Amino acid sequence: MSSEIQKETRIDRVQLVYASVLDIVSHTGMVLVAAGFIAYVFRLFTPTVSIEEVAAHWHMRASEMQKVVHVPKGWSWVSDPLHGDVLSFVSIVFLSMAAMICLTSALAVFFQEKNRIYTIITFLQITVLAAAVAGIAGGAG
Repeated sequence: MSSEIQKETRIDRVQLVYASVLDIVSHTGMVLVAAGFIAYVFRLFTPTVSIEEVAAHWHMRASEMQKVVHVPKGWSWVSDPLHGDVLSFVSIVFLSMAAMICLTSALAVFFQEKNRIYTIITFLQITVLAAAVAGIAGGAG
């Protein structure tokens, strides 16, 4: 009976890798969020949109505010990320990619273990997430 309990409580290598990567990504993400916020509030980098301008239009929907304030649209922030507000946004993008980063680490383990079905499933999950990020199947725009 004790061997059955050991089998049930055994932690998979994939789970350990996923959890350790998630720990690193989440802690790094929180540090980046704080750093981005500090960079924006203390104007360590010139913002594309000032704090006052954001506050003045806070009541608007994002689409309306984008027309009035001329904030970077879509992926245009990638070409010029060294602005206080954009750095703050980059930290949120990094955190939102946590699942994809963790799945990529799990994919590597599944591949090493020659677990074909989980390798394929994980690869498909990453592909779907990447398509969503790229806006391929959505009505973004």
